[in-house]
Amino acid sequence: MFFDAQEWYIPVFVDIKSDFTEIEKQNIELLLRYEKMLKNITIILVAANVIQSCSQKKEVKPFADVKVEDYLFVSPKNDSRIPVDSTIAKSWKEINFEQTHIIARMAYADTANFMHEKIYPCAKCFLRPEAAIALIVANDKTIRQGHRLLIFDCYRPKVYQKKMYDLVKNPDYVALPEKGSMHNRGLAVDLALADRNGHLLEFGSEFDDFSEKAHYSFEGISKEAKENRKKLRDIMVSAGFEPYKNEWWHFSFIKVQYPVDGFTWNCN
Repeated sequence: MFFDAQEWYIPVFVDIKSDFTEIEKQNIELLLRYEKMLKNITIILVAANVIQSCSQKKEVKPFADVKVEDYLFVSPKNDSRIPVDSTIAKSWKEINFEQTHIIARMAYADTANFMHEKIYPCAKCFLRPEAAIALIVANDKTIRQGHRLLIFDCYRPKVYQKKMYDLVKNPDYVALPEKGSMHNRGLAVDLALADRNGHLLEFGSEFDDFSEKAHYSFEGISKEAKENRKKLRDIMVSAGFEPYKNEWWHFSFIKVQYPVDGFTWNCN
């Protein structure tokens, strides 16, 4: 059973970069309003730390000492495959599904996709730092509305783009391999909303439905599906993402630019 959002999720605060837009600053400032609560939370967690230390369990750090990288993102410090000073560690952030309560439904790390083939080695979500922070802002807004984000795809290595395009052969749904997509740049995410128990809400079509049913403005869907599409779009746009009219699930972070990348990850 899931608890109320305030009981099982505490937002982590980041510095507001000078190049953020006003919308992004407003959303991050919304999180910062809760900063005064940290002193009380720290006292509680310090007490929990003492209790757990006595039980020889894993140390619980005071919340004020928890860094964004330790909480929201998978730290390269704990991953021997990624040197801390490597280009990968500096240029990418891996979303921490467990800590953020985001649901991993990575379609291409499974056979449940339009290719009916597993092409990712495992379910990991990498994004460029700016897009990752924006996603965390969207996640906080989602949780406060009583829902959870459910992710289908994040960064997509260039090597897989051609394989997808050869099957679809429609640039309205899969970008031309020679051009590359926002997914190939680590600046796009495919996602939906779920309830607190992780059940996907109604959106009127399946993910990767390459038909008009996937268009945001398609009329032949239920009122509930239309409302959920709007709710998802409103959350993502308010966090700084740009929607795509032909796919209700696709959002790009266009406020920064990165080249197409071929980085692929390993799994234990």
